[in-house]
Amino acid sequence: MEGVFNTTGRMNVPDSYTYTPQNEQEAWIAIMHACVAVDDDVADAELDEMAQTLADRPLFEGHDIMAYTRRVFYAHVQLGSKILIDNSVDLIAEESRPALFAHTIQLVLSDCVVTEKEEELIQYLHSALDMDEKEAQAIVRDILIRNEGRKHE
Repeated sequence: MEGVFNTTGRMNVPDSYTYTPQNEQEAWIAIMHACVAVDDDVADAELDEMAQTLADRPLFEGHDIMAYTRRVFYAHVQLGSKILIDNSVDLIAEESRPALFAHTIQLVLSDCVVTEKEEELIQYLHSALDMDEKEAQAIVRDILIRNEGRKHE
């Protein structure tokens, strides 16, 4: 009976299961979701922030965001955050990487709680995106400054 109530989905993953995003848009969703879901607690504020990001960026116009999201959510349950990132980074255009990193930082901060797992994964993402450390630090600093008063609202 335990298998019926297994909500992680990781119990019966076929060894042959693989995940590769179909395009850059799905890769963005995979990376953003990987970072907020790494602690197994995706807050409403994080979902709202992700939805706003997808709505605001021209990159996503005319794409089936729900289909991408379903694939990403399933893949995350099966494979976890790091593999999602590893399988997605090569699809992110070089010029888009700083923007994706900034949006991901904003997502992680949107619930005003940064868990140790989220912090570790952001470090991992910075490396996986092959970003300059000073550029990544500047992005984090800028996002933190913009969010300074947010937790008191």
